[in-house]
Amino acid sequence: MRNGTGKSTLYCGDPSMRLANLFRRDPAGGYTALFRDRSVFWSFNTRVAIRAACDLLDLKPGDEVLAPAYNCGSEIDPLIDAGLSVRLYPVIDDLLADPARIEPLITGQTRAIYVTHYFGVIQPALTELRALCDRHGLRLIEDCALSLLSGASPAEGRIGDVSVFCFHKFVPVLEGGALVVNAADLALAHPFSQSPPRKKVAKKLARAGLANVLGQQRIKGLKQALRGPDQVDAVVNSDEDQLEDIPPHYYFDPGLRNARMSVFASRALRAFSVSEAISARRAHWERYRDLLDGMSGIRMLLPELVPETCPLNMPILVADRNRIVQQLQSLGIGATPWWAGFNSNLDWTDQDQAMVIKNSVVALPLHQSLSDAHVDYIVFALKEALAA
Repeated sequence: MRNGTGKSTLYCGDPSMRLANLFRRDPAGGYTALFRDRSVFWSFNTRVAIRAACDLLDLKPGDEVLAPAYNCGSEIDPLIDAGLSVRLYPVIDDLLADPARIEPLITGQTRAIYVTHYFGVIQPALTELRALCDRHGLRLIEDCALSLLSGASPAEGRIGDVSVFCFHKFVPVLEGGALVVNAADLALAHPFSQSPPRKKVAKKLARAGLANVLGQQRIKGLKQALRGPDQVDAVVNSDEDQLEDIPPHYYFDPGLRNARMSVFASRALRAFSVSEAISARRAHWERYRDLLDGMSGIRMLLPELVPETCPLNMPILVADRNRIVQQLQSLGIGATPWWAGFNSNLDWTDQDQAMVIKNSVVALPLHQSLSDAHVDYIVFALKEALAA
């Protein structure tokens, strides 16, 4: 929202204020209180929740799912592991899951539509998508991994037959996901019967402990030294004629199927303030917005903060994305080449617009632990990188 001076202002209906009473009643509830009175099951991570959703929805091998062409690739792989045929529907830089683009793709084999809320922004056409699914007898899967704290009532995901969530993107916890069941006709037997994988949990704990001692940048430096000078963390230079693959660990590990959340995530989730996170993230976004406004060489993918949105990060479109990310990372800035790489199991034919977005987005951090000075420094470093 803009005021008379042209500056951005926080939306007056900040959802963090409406949550105050909820967390005053249950101050130890933390993030788990967002799912009170809902049919929620806690998974080891979001991919495990997506894989369980396939079984819960009774999707069979060969069934078709329509999924967005603008995707990470990791969220699509559990669908492929379930034997489903994934067909991509177009997504352009408006980031809309547009029913008008999706409906012509529905065939006799289509059984579900997968919709993603990008960067914290709830898809505006959810009611229309729900009606589309009902009209064709399809299931709707809502991916809320990036929109956990957004909406009139945060942890939305109430329109799809099922919705999935992610926690480690918003708070520093050891993985952690959730599967929420909305459709009344779905069985509610607990889908996560397996213990969390001990080796993976131990490895992640050791890595987190080492990062606390040495710092993230020193860890990255050690990893870089082991890999060699031609590889840079999170950036891969590939042949122009061949699509860059997503990292190997993005693909679904069948050994994690039905694994429940680790206690190192479930206990930690009660210790964080939801309302503070929402307020801080919105404030950081607004600061970025004012500092980036009119900057040469970038385009903001989200030029306005939609009301009741808690942003995950600040996505910008730049040319020469890999070089920009390398320079920012070399300064200790947690910028990422957002969703770089392409799931090699998908057909990317005629998805040029989504591919351009995947090859151009830099995600600037705005998590709640940052200060105004951090944001100012990140923007200064970005200007320097663009001018280099």
